[in-house]
Formats: sequence, C-alpha cells, structure tokens
Amino acid sequence: MRAQVTHLIGEVSRLVDEVARLNERVAELLAIAQRKQRKPAAAAAAPPPATPPPMGDEAKRAFDARPKAPESAPEERPGKEAVRPTGRKPLPPHLEAEEHEERPTACAACGGAALDVIDQLLEEKLHVVKEHQRRRVVRRYTCRCRACGERTTARSLPAPYERSKVTCEWLAWLVYQKFWLLTPLDRIRRDLAERGIPLAMSTLVTFIERAAQLLAGVDGLHWKQLLASRWMATDGTGLKVLVPQLPAAHNGYIELYRNDEAAVFQYEPTKSGDVVADKLRRFCGTLTADAEHRFNQVFASGRVVEAGCNAHYPEAFVIQSERASSAARGFGAGLAKAGRQPRAQDNDDR
Repeated sequence: MRAQVTHLIGEVSRLVDEVARLNERVAELLAIAQRKQRKPAAAAAAPPPATPPPMGDEAKRAFDARPKAPESAPEERPGKEAVRPTGRKPLPPHLEAEEHEERPTACAACGGAALDVIDQLLEEKLHVVKEHQRRRVVRRYTCRCRACGERTTARSLPAPYERSKVTCEWLAWLVYQKFWLLTPLDRIRRDLAERGIPLAMSTLVTFIERAAQLLAGVDGLHWKQLLASRWMATDGTGLKVLVPQLPAAHNGYIELYRNDEAAVFQYEPTKSGDVVADKLRRFCGTLTADAEHRFNQVFASGRVVEAGCNAHYPEAFVIQSERASSAARGFGAGLAKAGRQPRAQDNDDR
C-alpha cells in the first residue's frame, strides 16, 4: 500500500506539471488571438488634392452664365389615410330573422311572479339552419265560369321543364354546386341524404343533362361570338368516358375555345383534324393553339393565322441559339427539302 501511495503521488505530480504546461500554452494562444483582433494601423493620410489651375476671366464668365437648374416643386404632403372602421360590423339586414322573445317568469331576488316590463335588450347573432331544402307546394284551383259554364285552371309557377321534379332555383343551385363550387355529385347526393332527401345518382345526372339542354341556347350564342371574333385560343384534355357495351373506358376529348369575353367547352370522341377544320370553317382571325398536326388543315386555308404559345412555337428554328449544332441545323434543312413544315413536336423529337 505504501508503494502504491508513492506511485500515485508521483502520478499526481506529473499531471500537475502537464496542466501547468497546458495553461501556459493556452495563455500563448490567447495572446496570439488578441493580437489578431487588434485593429490595423491607420492608413497613411492621403495627399492633399492638387490645386486646380487658375480660371481665366472668359471661362469664369461662361461658368457664371451657365443655365441654372429649375427650382424644385414644393413637396406635397401626403393626405391623411382614411381610418378603417373598428369594432363589430352590423349583421346584413337582408337576412331572414328568426325572432325569439324571452321574459323572466320569476324575480331573481325574491322569487315573486308579479313582474312589469321596464326595459329590453336586443341581441343579434349569425345563425344557420341546416335544412336549406324546401318543398314548393302549389295549390291550383279550377273554377267554372258562370256565364259560359267552362272550367278554367290557374297556371302554375315557372318550372325548368315539363313535369320536372325540381324548381328552376333548385336546378340552378345544383349547377352552381357542381360546376362553380366543384362539388362532386356523390357528395351532393350524400349531403341531401343526410337531410332526409334520398335521390338516385341517375336522377342527379339527369338533372345536369336537363340543365345542359336548357343552356344550349346560351352556349350556341357564345360559339357564334367566338367564330365572329378576331382572336381565339383553344386547348384540350383527355377524358375517360364510359360507353355502354364497351369492355373498357373510351378515351374522349374535351376542347376549350375561348377569348376575353366567352368560353365554350365541347366534347369530341377523337382528335380528328377534319372535325376541327369543319368546326372552325367560318372563323377568320388568329388562333392560339398547341402545335398539333390536327390544326394543319385549319392553318392551310390561309384564313386563320397561327399563333403558338410559349411552349409550342410554330417553327423549330424560331428559338435557336447561335451555338446550335450543325446536326440540328441539318435536321431543319432536311425537313424543308422534304416539303414538311418543322413544328414544335419535331423539335422535341430532335
């Protein structure tokens, strides 16, 4: 044990010496870091600017006679901004009010029942009624003329079509939900079922079909306006269509024709160039469309000016840098010799 204690005392002495050496090294490093953080010595003062040469009398007169700068207009102070109203805004007065009257039946202090009204408090809050669906019941009376004895029945209220199950307002609500709020028909059907109104999906689809038939006149007028305009843009997208007696879904096509005033959607079963050419036969103007082969017949007539979008420019050599390879230039030249107009699709293939 004495030998072990002696060994440990020696180790402690060695460690104390090593810690002292490390402290000295740390002090040296701190001194170096402090020297590096010192600000650099001030740069030597720049020499005074050279004295300009003396100016002659003629030059001085020309300098004094120089045109003066126009006087700046007085700075206009900005007007005070309109103070935005604070606090609660009143509820819209056009909302139908559901009124309730509450009167105490007993005194809160003594429990007496003889109470006289001396004041009233009015509270208004936004309220919602889940059942927005209503029934419109029209009771029409048939009368007999005393003079001629004939029967006459009063006319009913307007309806979207003969023997319709819904009113014009309800059909407009369905179209608004489906095409403006983008609510799928299955969600509308589920919401109606929660309100106790069971409707089959085929019934809702029939309502949409009836609404499309009623809007055919408006859609036809928009199409005539598009054909009579000087500019039109078109685009399309694929659509899966279920056709009876077909094992798989058919790849249909929805086309959009629009300008700044109207938009018309049309369905086509195929992307045929003859159909598009016949559809735009009466159009004379500029057509913005994708670079697709089915529009070649439309532009070949000369009555329609082709205007490609930024992603589909009409000719492959329109956007071409100076560093284009000789092989790329040879591709365009080969198409020109073959009598084929280079298009954006060819450029993508290249």
